[in-house]
Amino acid sequence: MPISVVPLSPALGAEIRGVDLSKPIDAATKAAIHRVWLDNVIVLFRDQTLAEIDQVNFTAIFGEVGIRPRPKEFRPESNDLHPTIMLISNIRENGRPIGSLPDGEMMFHHDMIHIATPDKATCLYAMELPRVGGNTLFANMYKAYDTLPAHIRDRLQGRKAYHHYHYGSTIKGDDRGVPAFGDSTHPVFWRHPETGRTAIYVNRLMTQHVIDMPRAESDALLAAVFDHCERPEFVYEHRWRIGDLVMWDNRCSMHARTDFPETERRLLRRTTVRGADVPAS
Repeated sequence: MPISVVPLSPALGAEIRGVDLSKPIDAATKAAIHRVWLDNVIVLFRDQTLAEIDQVNFTAIFGEVGIRPRPKEFRPESNDLHPTIMLISNIRENGRPIGSLPDGEMMFHHDMIHIATPDKATCLYAMELPRVGGNTLFANMYKAYDTLPAHIRDRLQGRKAYHHYHYGSTIKGDDRGVPAFGDSTHPVFWRHPETGRTAIYVNRLMTQHVIDMPRAESDALLAAVFDHCERPEFVYEHRWRIGDLVMWDNRCSMHARTDFPETERRLLRRTTVRGADVPAS
């Protein structure tokens, strides 16, 4: 199956054309998609019409598909969903969102950095969208590491950081998130297990401090790193269209969400690839 590849931005990302993900994909095409993904950090497929199982099958190209990560009592989605699917949605039924992470802006973060073996990748498929906003910003952590000033990089080389996440903290200004917690300790810089390249692995939303470093020094260094990672030259802003499917490498990118009107519906379907590697420098 021939494919074509179109860069999304100078920072990162590629659109792959010529593939209908609702149909079987041969081994050679799967290998080509995986290679484009490793080289470009995120891949986009436009104008897809996908059942749940189509998305699950696509996600499996990249590794073991993750099960929805939250206990039943913390999970507002319908139990009729495939067990690997999570809804990202602000649509409400009986006053409750039918999905997770329903409203508002989200700061830059790595998915599941707050667990011992973080997710390898995340896949989102757009089904309903607001007229404006709700865009996803992706930042290239390879490029951020490669250009990090030496005086900052040298002080953080070989160190680890502590990450803590409260599921209700993703939405600025209210407490309507899912009430669950997680924490972890990982290297500040992670050597990617497949590409061998080093990426920055801290983020503004979840990283609390550098281990065994005075808090004032840690705060100053992390603030400088966060500002550096979020520079425009490292970022691609994806403006969603219905039928878009985006897969990103969680080990070498972070992402954020722009605000959108809470009165307008937003529904995306999420799958993940389970982590196979504990982060290592």
